[in-house]
Amino acid sequence: MSDSSISQPELWARLNSRSMGVKLILVSMLALFMTIPSLFVRGLVNERSQGTVSAAQEARNQAAQRVFPGSSIKMVDSYRSVYRSLKYVLLFLGLVFLTYFVFEATTGRRVHPAQYVLVGTAQLIFYLLLLSLAEKIGFDFAFLLAGGATVALLSVNAGWVFLSRLQGTRALAIFSLLYGLIYMLLRLEDDALLIGAVASFLAVAAAMYSTRGIDWYSSLPVTGGPERRFTSEGPKGTA
Repeated sequence: MSDSSISQPELWARLNSRSMGVKLILVSMLALFMTIPSLFVRGLVNERSQGTVSAAQEARNQAAQRVFPGSSIKMVDSYRSVYRSLKYVLLFLGLVFLTYFVFEATTGRRVHPAQYVLVGTAQLIFYLLLLSLAEKIGFDFAFLLAGGATVALLSVNAGWVFLSRLQGTRALAIFSLLYGLIYMLLRLEDDALLIGAVASFLAVAAAMYSTRGIDWYSSLPVTGGPERRFTSEGPKGTA
């Protein structure tokens, strides 16, 4: 055996580190790319909102204010809230993708890009659910139902993907906080920027702490407790 040969554990560690670095870039690009379909949802919100305003205006012209004014105003407020929620779609996608990536990095369980696409699709469908339910029951209850269903789906999916009920439970807690945060951003308009900035900072800090043991460059030696714990999972899984 030549000196240039690499043992199987070391080779696994290098390939694992390299692929995780590329995966982070890919996931970031994917989150950005998946904001494009949200533009179509935004257009749908505008279309239906304008339709409601036109119907209310026509009702006024026909002297039927006592039938439509209250409901039309509530509908316009619901559309406005849904539209505002779409402004945070990148934050939504980014933090959920980041959560899955941190789980992937810390457990050593690989997640295919197609699974990230499914996660992003579920979040985009959340906006369709939110819009359709808000037209029937108002924005607050619509957000509760649509958000609760989406959080449950993403959490169960995390349990399936990582083959761990613990990860599913962690995902449930994290995504519940995330969707609760988005609701706060929509209701606290004056402090929305501050809350969103602080929450994003804390999320990135948590991701940095959780992934501190990963050797992002395969050319660097893998040393220390956290690094060894992470890279040692590879050979066990391939034995």
